[in-house]
Amino acid sequence: MIRNMIHSIRTVLWMTAAVCLALLPACAGGDSGPPSAASGQPDSSVMAAPVELSIYSVVPSVTQEEFKRTIEAPVQAKYPNVKMNYVIGGAQAKISDLVASGSAPDIILTSISGMNSNVIPFQLQYDLTELIQKHKYDLSRIEPSTLDSLRNASDNGALYGLPKYTNTVVLFYNKDIFDKFGVAYPKSGMTWDEATKLAAQMTRTVDGIRYRGMSLFSGNMITENQLSLPFIDPKSDKASVNTAEFQKLFRTYKGIYDIVDNKPEGAFNGDAELDSFYKNKNIAMVIAPMSGYGRFENDKDLNWDLVAAPTFADKPDVGFQANTIYYFISNANKKAEQAFLAVTQLLSDEVQLMSSKEGRPPILNNETIRAALGEESKSKGKNFKVMFHNKFATMPTANTKLAPLVNANSILNKEFGDMINSGTDVNTMLRQAEEKINKAISEAKSK
Repeated sequence: MIRNMIHSIRTVLWMTAAVCLALLPACAGGDSGPPSAASGQPDSSVMAAPVELSIYSVVPSVTQEEFKRTIEAPVQAKYPNVKMNYVIGGAQAKISDLVASGSAPDIILTSISGMNSNVIPFQLQYDLTELIQKHKYDLSRIEPSTLDSLRNASDNGALYGLPKYTNTVVLFYNKDIFDKFGVAYPKSGMTWDEATKLAAQMTRTVDGIRYRGMSLFSGNMITENQLSLPFIDPKSDKASVNTAEFQKLFRTYKGIYDIVDNKPEGAFNGDAELDSFYKNKNIAMVIAPMSGYGRFENDKDLNWDLVAAPTFADKPDVGFQANTIYYFISNANKKAEQAFLAVTQLLSDEVQLMSSKEGRPPILNNETIRAALGEESKSKGKNFKVMFHNKFATMPTANTKLAPLVNANSILNKEFGDMINSGTDVNTMLRQAEEKINKAISEAKSK
């Protein structure tokens, strides 16, 4: 009887905790009962014994406070025997030092590019395929492009982690400038031709103020391009950028800056183009990652909103690739199964709903959770749902051998900026980029 009473009390406490997580971060109680198999939440006796899990984050925006509230608390609500430690990477906490000292983390929080610099070089990767099968974990709950992209970036299609939240490129616009010119706001579903014409219409000088129609945060637009184009051929180990498809991509981007008076006054810098949008307030539209709104959401003088990024006419429903942050499971400490189960709790409907409400785009195929995006953030009321207007393009198959060694994106992005500054043509730019990437590949192989 006593044992049954203890079991009942524990069940009630656990049920209270989940309800709280689904509704308010500050609530003191918890959940609506053990998740069903349909919700994708496995369970295992392996979590009954006390275990300590360490997380190493390459994402500084995930602060200690956010970790405790959105990672540690939800995991401990389901698995009270789990103790979690959180380390934010930096000069004082390098993963190389942790590995060398025998303190390799159990989970690494980073992107796919971060996987190539913080997971693969230290042989920490762990393929989750067997654990997914063992626990019958339902991957269909998850946005498929986030999984496909990770498999394409991994050896032999392995799945080294599960996504935490995602991001993608959208179009921000300054409502005040459109109102001033009496022009209708941009819409989701525009083609690149339509967006370029709108940018030209909005580029003008009025009352001595030079207004630019559109700027581009080019780094993400190149890396996460809508055409799913690879920079290095996975078979030939050669640059694959001097192609007809890359010409199409860069002619489109260059077309924005070919608009008379739409170039920046100084040297082109993709990151600075986003800053100019909110600091100078003379740019009508900027195409940038959705997370970019964090730079200006506290600016009360900027009257902004967002729509889906333009698409190519022959691919009207294909947006940019998802820029996803993953929980990569480490093989270092023989705690991969416990780490996996902890992560699946963080992918529960309850935790993803909380994340979505706070403005972190969810990774679940759940329209209710997606619709809640940002509704409890400082920017409540903005059109965040447009992030899911287009399908995410899939990351192309990567050259897993060279991707960690050659930063082809950096080379290509610099060549794009140089082209905008100098006025050279796309063919010349791509030929130069190809030469420089191949040179970097040769140097990497020689080492």
